[in-house]
Order: sequence, then structure tokens, then C-alpha cells
Amino acid sequence: MLVGLGMSSIAARPQTANDLPASAAPLLKLRIILGKETYALHEPLFIKTEFTNLSDRTLCFPKPEQGRTVPVQGYLVTGVIAPPGDNEVEKFIEVFDGGGVWPREKLLSEIKQRWIWLPPHEVYVSDPAQVQTELNFPGNWQIEETYQPPEGSFDRAGEYRKYLKTTALSVGCTLPETEVSTQPVTISVMAAPEKK
Repeated sequence: MLVGLGMSSIAARPQTANDLPASAAPLLKLRIILGKETYALHEPLFIKTEFTNLSDRTLCFPKPEQGRTVPVQGYLVTGVIAPPGDNEVEKFIEVFDGGGVWPREKLLSEIKQRWIWLPPHEVYVSDPAQVQTELNFPGNWQIEETYQPPEGSFDRAGEYRKYLKTTALSVGCTLPETEVSTQPVTISVMAAPEKK
């Protein structure tokens, strides 16, 4: 179910794992994988995201949504900081607020067959995703991502997260619960050569 469109600045800096108190240390570490480091003006930008399990437990979570906010599934948000001199850019992000997976038997099946299972200290790499921004200004651009674990619909987030957590534990895996961000990476956008 489509709930609405939210507007957010892509120049905003998300919280990183280092900003969190020790008691809320994330179970995951994220890293952006670039296809290349230098781009032409207006060239599309594709990235992958590497998830590393920092814990001694097997983690499990639905495949994160890329490009839209889906609280019941968990999602990745990409932030872009343009070079100095460019205007701050606003973008619309689709927000979907579904009802989650019910009943419990269906969720058990989803966890076992469709969720990502990440053993201790292992790595999962996402599919490539196009960053929804236009590289329209030469210079150094910064890219960062934040992973928001599944939490449920806006009106029942705490209840749904508890349901996911206890169901995952019943089959031997742990649901990540802490938002975590990558360190920023820098790409260079080259100006078009002047015509003679």
C-alpha cells in the first residue's frame, strides 16, 4: 500500500555506527562498492552495498529495499553530498507502509526460504542499484548509505519488530535492530572537454 511521498535532502549526513552508544553497537557493518571512481557529467551512478556480520550469531533479514522506504522489509537510503558550489538538491522518496507478513507460519516460511542468512563474520553483497541523483556538477561527490532494519508499519512498529525478532529466534537466527551507515566514499565527476 502506497502511503505517500516524503521529501528529504540528499545532502543530509546519516548517523554512523561510530556515533552510537556502545550498548547499541550494530551487528552489521556496511560498505559501498563502487563500479568506478570517476564519472562523466550526467553519467548514471550504480553502487552495491556490502553487509558484514560483526557478531558471533547468525543474522537474518529480508532483502533490503533499495530506492524506496519500506518499513516492514527494511531498506537502504543513499545520501549524496554534491561538491561545494552546487545547490542542495531535494528528492522525493516513495514510502510504502504495508501490513507485514502474517500469519506466523507464513513468516517462518519467508525467513527460511527468502531472507538473507548471514553467518558470523560473513559478507552479503546487494544487487547493483542506480543512485537516484544526477551528477550535474564537476568535482568530488560523496556517497553514503544507511540501512534501516525492518520495523513494521508506522502504527504498529514496535509490535511488528518484536514479532519478527521472536520468530527469527525460533528458527535460530537474529534480526538486526540497529540502523547502521557506511563511511562516505568519494567519486570524481569530470567536466566535459571544451570543443575547439
